[in-house]
Amino acid sequence: SMKHELNGVESQIEREESLRSTDALFVEEQRQVEAEAKPATDVDAKRSQAFDSFLRRGLGELTQEERQIMAELRAQGAGTDNKGGYTVPKEMQARIVEQMKAYGGIASVAQILNTADGRIITWATANGTAEEGELIGENVAATELDTEFGTAELGAKKLSSKIIRVSNELLQDSGVDIEEYLSRRIAERIGRAEAKYLIQGTGVGSPAQPKGLQTSVTGTTQAAAAALSWQDLNTLIHLVDPAYRNTGTTRLAFNDNTLKALKEMVDGQKRPLWLPDVAGVAPATILGQQYVIDQGIDDIGANKKFAYFGDFSRFIIRRVSGMTLRRLVERYAEFDQVGFLAFHRFDCVLEDVSAIKALTGK
Repeated sequence: SMKHELNGVESQIEREESLRSTDALFVEEQRQVEAEAKPATDVDAKRSQAFDSFLRRGLGELTQEERQIMAELRAQGAGTDNKGGYTVPKEMQARIVEQMKAYGGIASVAQILNTADGRIITWATANGTAEEGELIGENVAATELDTEFGTAELGAKKLSSKIIRVSNELLQDSGVDIEEYLSRRIAERIGRAEAKYLIQGTGVGSPAQPKGLQTSVTGTTQAAAAALSWQDLNTLIHLVDPAYRNTGTTRLAFNDNTLKALKEMVDGQKRPLWLPDVAGVAPATILGQQYVIDQGIDDIGANKKFAYFGDFSRFIIRRVSGMTLRRLVERYAEFDQVGFLAFHRFDCVLEDVSAIKALTGK
């Protein structure tokens, strides 16, 4: 009986050990699953931390691990000419891009194309209203579409934030979110500059400018700059083919001074053109159309394109996703300041000239 009991205890021990090893295996599997799910966020967090240390203290006082991370962030893309800058970590870049939205209304409705590098992309352009399908009989070959296709090159024009000077007191104050502070300043400067060129870029010059809306939009209707009427705006809206008028990205676009003038206008029955937004129900409209405000657009004036209307998803904005930043220590040492310089690369193209039209003053 003692032998029988001993056998029972041994089998119980075996069972316990088997369960324990199964548990251990399960725990290890869970750990691996978690580790696989985590690495990106861990790496991003470490990058942000190392970048914060770099912003505050420079490379000289970083730990070996932080230096290694900064070496990985060194901008070495072909043809980027970033002069030893560092690629801004994803989180900080997301902040900058989000804050840039405040400075350009067009970018909020255009089609954004984010690319990993700045290689030239050849983009097909056309006048979409001339394109139409055909009715064909059985066993009859379809004819080729003889629409004139053009091509435009989407390059990567380079913008700098200009030098942002920051005092060492501010950099050394751990209570100040230095990434947030710099993000705001970079977004303000680069956001304003990008927004201006998206509208006013000539497509030529040295350095070559992007070809903005002002140059790209060729379909126009004229209005008396000194006596703008609601009929002028109505003509602009109906200048655009109905196919482009009912998409989610169709907008009127003008600057804030023009909005002020339009808010004060009425139609033939003395009804205001402008209708305010109803929170959570409907956006603000002018003659039933939503609008965006962009300060890069000209004021109402003779020979000025001061209002646009159309489907802005046909306006392509190309952005190179790796924004870079340089830290300049010696230049402002006597002021006890550090300079920061950000670089952003972008370009734009209007792929369909019939999609957007403009109102010009006379």
